[in-house]
Amino acid sequence: MVWVPSGKFEKGSNVYPEESPIDSVTVSGFWMDETEVTNDEFAKFVWETGYQTEAETKLLSNIQPNDLELNEPGAVVFQKPKEDFKPNSAFDWWRYVPGANWRHPDGPNSSIEGKGSYPVVAVSYQDANSYAKWKGRTLPTEVEWEWAAANGSQENANTWQGEFPYLDEGKDGFVGISPVGCFAKNKFGLYDMIGNVWEYTADPWPVDKTLDKTKYHTIKGGSYLCSPNYCKRYRSAAKQPQEDQLASNHIGFRTIKRTHFDSIKN
Repeated sequence: MVWVPSGKFEKGSNVYPEESPIDSVTVSGFWMDETEVTNDEFAKFVWETGYQTEAETKLLSNIQPNDLELNEPGAVVFQKPKEDFKPNSAFDWWRYVPGANWRHPDGPNSSIEGKGSYPVVAVSYQDANSYAKWKGRTLPTEVEWEWAAANGSQENANTWQGEFPYLDEGKDGFVGISPVGCFAKNKFGLYDMIGNVWEYTADPWPVDKTLDKTKYHTIKGGSYLCSPNYCKRYRSAAKQPQEDQLASNHIGFRTIKRTHFDSIKN
């Protein structure tokens, strides 16, 4: 973990409506994971506690009679469409895949073997929170996360180059998720605050009144799927809602510890 000092900054932006208003915010210092939690780190948690993730054990609570594939535990997986495909909405390149989970993030035939240094994904909000509690930590608030990321640069990030969702040219060296710490750290010494995978925060989603605040939390930072032509959310102020129970293969997390003088458990 690295120490993020206290400070004051301008939170929010006017790029997207949900990012406004811009407010001056003061933040107390805290320790934060240098990188996103990795597969190896999450595997240690599972090994020592016997924990099973929601994508491995639970069905979605809002299943409709015709959604037969939702009758099995799984996660949402990005699937790149063919170039001649004309999508009607973002849902056309996302699919709920039974058998997808943190061990098999792209579906039951995928694997994290040899990817111990990659960020763990296909975990739910509760899974991330359970890991944080096991470490004696918490998830960061939205304000804490944005302050920690504000000293970074979108140029130092794993994002999508090319026309989304058809072609990722991989000009940054990676097509898809990258191992943690492959890009320059920011001024606080944190890696991958922008891009690679979205990250959970402790805050419920406050913007859209049509969403139940007890079922959605705010995610920050953008991911390898963010591109200039579609999703310009590879910025510290960017945020989106994520359904708590719905795991996805482009969302991970990192943890914080707020007491400066406590010993830090690596």
